[in-house]
Amino acid sequence: MNAMDEKAEGPTAGAPLTPADRSTEFVAVQGGTESTSAEVLLVAAYLVMWAILLVFLLLTWRKQSRIEARLSELDGELRRRAKT
Repeated sequence: MNAMDEKAEGPTAGAPLTPADRSTEFVAVQGGTESTSAEVLLVAAYLVMWAILLVFLLLTWRKQSRIEARLSELDGELRRRAKT
């Protein structure tokens, strides 16, 4: 008898589960169809995080450049008004 048969014979639907009815340990799946290794997923996750960081830095740098240009423009305007 395998684990699936035991679950089929377990408590009826809607009945409260007892601790014996619940699985409390990890049971590996046999014959799974997993086709992506953990290493590939880890590298992909790091690449995505680095890409997000670089995009964030690029957007921050562009915004900072626009702020500096606007401050220079306002500073020039203040200096012109101070001379008159």
